[in-house]
Amino acid sequence: MINTFKFPINTSAPFSGNSSTTVAHRLRFSKNTTISALYWYRGNTTYAPIVTPRIYELSGKVIGTGNGTIESSFLLGWYRLPLTTPVELIANTDYLIGCFFSIGAPIGYSNLAVGNYTYDIGGDLSMTLSDGLYWSNGGSGVDVVPIRQGGGNLISIGFDGVSYNRKVLVFNKNQYKKYTNTWENISTNPIESDYISGNTLEQLSLIPESAWSQLTGNVELCYYTDDSTKTEAQFNIETTPFTLAEEWEDKEIKIIEYTDDPNQSESTITLETEPFSLYDELGDTVDVLYYTDDPSKTSANLNVTANYSPLDEIVGDFDVVTWTDDEDIAVGNEPTLEYGALPFEQLIIQPSDFSSYGTVKSFVASKIGDARLRFITSFDSGTTWKIYRFGKWRLINKADLLIVRKKGMSVDELNVIPEKDLIGANRLGYYLDNSIHNSAENVQLDYVKVSSLAPTQDVKFSDVAFYLLNTTATIQIALQGNKIVGTLDDTDTGRVQYRVILNGNPYYPASGDFSPLMPSPLNIRLNISEKDVVFGQDNTLKVEFQDYWGQTDFWQTTFVGTYSGIMFKDETGQFLSNSFGEILKHLDFGVVIAGQTTLEQKVIVKNQLGIQVQNLILEVQKEKLPEGVKIELSRSNFPFTPEDPLLFNMFFDENEEFEFYTRILTDIQAPPAANGEFEVRAKADPV
Repeated sequence: MINTFKFPINTSAPFSGNSSTTVAHRLRFSKNTTISALYWYRGNTTYAPIVTPRIYELSGKVIGTGNGTIESSFLLGWYRLPLTTPVELIANTDYLIGCFFSIGAPIGYSNLAVGNYTYDIGGDLSMTLSDGLYWSNGGSGVDVVPIRQGGGNLISIGFDGVSYNRKVLVFNKNQYKKYTNTWENISTNPIESDYISGNTLEQLSLIPESAWSQLTGNVELCYYTDDSTKTEAQFNIETTPFTLAEEWEDKEIKIIEYTDDPNQSESTITLETEPFSLYDELGDTVDVLYYTDDPSKTSANLNVTANYSPLDEIVGDFDVVTWTDDEDIAVGNEPTLEYGALPFEQLIIQPSDFSSYGTVKSFVASKIGDARLRFITSFDSGTTWKIYRFGKWRLINKADLLIVRKKGMSVDELNVIPEKDLIGANRLGYYLDNSIHNSAENVQLDYVKVSSLAPTQDVKFSDVAFYLLNTTATIQIALQGNKIVGTLDDTDTGRVQYRVILNGNPYYPASGDFSPLMPSPLNIRLNISEKDVVFGQDNTLKVEFQDYWGQTDFWQTTFVGTYSGIMFKDETGQFLSNSFGEILKHLDFGVVIAGQTTLEQKVIVKNQLGIQVQNLILEVQKEKLPEGVKIELSRSNFPFTPEDPLLFNMFFDENEEFEFYTRILTDIQAPPAANGEFEVRAKADPV
């Protein structure tokens, strides 16, 4: 239901202003409110210029506009001027509401200050108006930076709008929470007022990744709204990539199959696992239960074939004693006994750190036989031991041989550990299991190699004076779009390294350490992921760099987070999609009747790639169009000259904007298509 509100009513003009001074006021609602039209009160003015109501963000960016003319012959009183597109104002957020003047005649003046008044509209909705602001130095009504006005002006304003709550609580570990720079517990059994105090959807999207990582276990998003037309809520959640093996590790898995085939009586599931023996699964003791419905059967025999010897049952040391009655055995010809045996399962720990004169690149191991051989690794000379699973190092208890046998790294797993994850490794442990229960060939460790980058020959000097000079490395770098581009150099031609810090948090490398030392000059081309950028606010980017000797310096800049790419905006300046291809706002043509050609709509193209491009091509994705529908693109709307595709054979500078127009043509026999959409894609060549 659309509600109409007007306040405060007075006999003055709604704003005071002229061609170079346009007044606006701060506006804030206690609930999310969608505004579809504004009302202006025509008071004791003798002039009636063409006015355009506008809603601005505090930065001065226009987010809503509408056109209307109030002539001098009109009666005094209220006039309704609809917005081109309804604008949603977020709860408890300041906006500016004002009026753009197209000619030089003033609307009228009022010297009463607004102050800071809150109006109770009803239904827990209130509106706050604050002191006036104005735009100046514009010539004929041009919008520029808002400045606080001395004294202020009383405002007469009304609006058509719908207000509602959209709030979210986060449920974790039996507590409902909201986020205000830290997680705050609300209740274990929330009521409506608890939900209303929660975060809005917009605030939820600004919660940093570091805050989400503080929540362990199951996390639920609990959505509340009093919008009766809302039937569902959708959330886009970005997570770190994972595998099912990582999620199901050490857990019992049950597979349930459903079929409507009445003839199927059983299912077959095939699993790929590492080779194992029944002994690995059953241990030393096992009972075999035998069932038969043969009444003549009174007993059962079980034949077990195994690699077994009675000597296996003897625990501890033993002696083999022989007896003979041959008294003539010569010295040196005494009886001898030859036997074969397998070593017990054992974990062999490397007693000292292996020698490596450079950065470890990889481990290379090989074994002989198919029995079990497992590896564990230490980074602190044997104090603790780790295994590598799913891209992470995990602690393991080397004293628990059962765990080492089950979870230790195989030869194949050891050989593929990435170089970046081997930094600091200095010892290996080897678990060998030549069990009597294995019929396979006895396992042997063939070799283990440590591959590293290191000098192979010593440098020798004889009667040479050696001087060592050092200068600090230098950097030439710039932020182009969302990409860091530049060169790190050292006049000593030594090796250099760097790291990137975004908003005070390590970005590259993710560990916060410096990158590996590399020969200079070092070219840097690093993309900044938009999921790590705070949109619409200042972001701080810092690049620290140093040379081989540890001389450190840094480069730093501040930028406002925005999208990167060839971006589309509507005529109000709102983005239609983001860099990930997600739709932010549709270009709404309303209801289109078969056989109709719609009015043209203006679209703004902006280059936010950070570089100059050329040969921009705009092309409609025809395969996605409904039947009987055609989309036309033109450089201008008067005349509208369709081009397919639309090519701009020109240079397109960074942050440059230009416009084109589009319309929809439909065939008279086109079938109905509810919520039809079309897509325009942009391609350009870098200069």
